[in-house]
Amino acid sequence: MSAANRVAGAWRRERFTGGFMLLALASGTTISMAQLATTLYALQLGVDSAKLGIIAAMEPLGIALMTLPAGLLVARYGARRVYFTASLGPMLLNLVVPFTGAWPLIALTQWLIGLCIPFRIVSIGGVFLARLAQIGVARAGWYRAAMSVGTGMTGPWLASWLIGAHGPVATFCAASASFAGMALFSRALLGDADTAASGAAHPGTGGLRALLSLANHRDVREQLATEAVNSATRSLAGTYTVVLAIQHLRLSQTQAVALLTLQGVVAVVALFGLGRVASRWGDARCYAFSVAGGVTGLLALGLAREAWIVGAGLAALCAGSSLLHLVNMQRLGRLPADKSQVSSLYNLASMTGAFCGPLAGSALAPMVGLPSVFLCWLPVVGVSAAMLRRARRDAALPLSADAR
Repeated sequence: MSAANRVAGAWRRERFTGGFMLLALASGTTISMAQLATTLYALQLGVDSAKLGIIAAMEPLGIALMTLPAGLLVARYGARRVYFTASLGPMLLNLVVPFTGAWPLIALTQWLIGLCIPFRIVSIGGVFLARLAQIGVARAGWYRAAMSVGTGMTGPWLASWLIGAHGPVATFCAASASFAGMALFSRALLGDADTAASGAAHPGTGGLRALLSLANHRDVREQLATEAVNSATRSLAGTYTVVLAIQHLRLSQTQAVALLTLQGVVAVVALFGLGRVASRWGDARCYAFSVAGGVTGLLALGLAREAWIVGAGLAALCAGSSLLHLVNMQRLGRLPADKSQVSSLYNLASMTGAFCGPLAGSALAPMVGLPSVFLCWLPVVGVSAAMLRRARRDAALPLSADAR
């Protein structure tokens, strides 16, 4: 290959990566802005912690229900067409939320939005996994990092400022306009992605039987289980951090949003900076550090009465969660499988966890109090880590026997 061709190929790769990161940033910002606006709007209506957990669980529930069908449709029709169409639903529904006025209607709109989101997630996630070998495995966390800049930094601050300055209606209108802009931008960005991935996206390989067979693969099954617990823990902390800060630590709305921003900053640093570290450390060490970060964060959220301790705990939890995501993405990216199917299964596990975390919090909060909810989640993390270690040890036994 000539030098000119190498330069042209590198330019196309970096241009695609930059556009992809921009789309992921806009997506994270918009989704986080709408979610936080929904939370603050619900608090203005006097919604309690239990009902707030139900509202927060509705969008992940909708996502979990439609993730497998999304994988099949993306494999059949391509990422560009599906992403564009799926962006229109949230664009319209976000205009409805500020006029609901009652928590059951808010929950309904979040569920309907959740039915649209997986088609966007699977489209863009499948494209990223398909391009990961070209982009480089050290960049396995860049997609989540760009999303985290939006979900943990720009999204919360934009929502807080817009609600304070212009009210919830303007905030939801801004989210709606952003969904429209992403739909248009995706038409250009994902144009060559369908062509590049078309060899792995035939309808014959995208059937439900192949999807279930892939889910039963040992490596895939491990990644799905760890991501489900990881997502549940992360969503539990994300849903109730603002409520804990305002109602129990007596912080202002701006200070509570600052805690979410800290969480986003840590995620961005970890996802951009730990890619090479995760590939060198090995799975076992990364899993151990991830569990340690999760346990530290849950203890801080459950026991601390000072904002800085809660912030440090959130940072530890987020760093551990990001490290686990890096390991999972690197392993899934190496699988010789249809990446739209892999993406749909991975996001199904992620959204199932995101649904279970807030729902468990809404059930436990009235019984034990909000701070103790985080302590009650510790056994879930411990048991899942023990089960993963046992499964990996059992899988290594036949290899040891063969070596002898």
